[in-house]
Amino acid sequence: MESERTAEWISASRLAPFLEAADGNLDAALALYHWHARVAAACFLTMHHLEVLVRNAIDGELGKEHPDEPLTQTWLMDFDVLRPDAVKQVIVAVERLQKGKAITRGRVIAALSFGFWSGLFGGRYEELWRHRLRHAFPHAKERKDLSARMDPLRRFRNRLAHHDSILNQPIQERHSQMLELAAFVDPLAGEWLATTSDVQRLLSQRPA
Repeated sequence: MESERTAEWISASRLAPFLEAADGNLDAALALYHWHARVAAACFLTMHHLEVLVRNAIDGELGKEHPDEPLTQTWLMDFDVLRPDAVKQVIVAVERLQKGKAITRGRVIAALSFGFWSGLFGGRYEELWRHRLRHAFPHAKERKDLSARMDPLRRFRNRLAHHDSILNQPIQERHSQMLELAAFVDPLAGEWLATTSDVQRLLSQRPA
């Protein structure tokens, strides 16, 4: 009865892919579901560290000698640095900040989505990469080294954030891409990220 109640709480539609993977065995599906939740949480922890590392590396390069406020005097509102659509994302992030506190560069940096950061490595920012951004990732050879990893990670992060199933996602590949991105900033950062991650251990413990 406990398994049936648990299945009701999860919902039939959400449990469906796990039941399919478990050949219809409810107890096996629930074991897979709980394992999946732990793997997703571990992936999000690694993504957490990576996202902070990446945005700090970018801001550290583009924000050299910029004040923390006013925001209008920083690269986040500079049309010579960002495309209009990116500046619009900055404005939206500002509007979402808690009122009553100063609108500082640091607060806005923390509020911007991973999509904003990954967007800085699209083809439209090739010149920005050549002249400035490449210094934030000295161990990458070209812009595409970043974009080839950040775009799939952006989609993967969205799945994690919305608690969508990653059962059929290439988890191992996405985890490797996180470590590679960190190493583009500093190889030691990639090693550190690997030591803080439980993803590999959990992947080896997938229920039969």
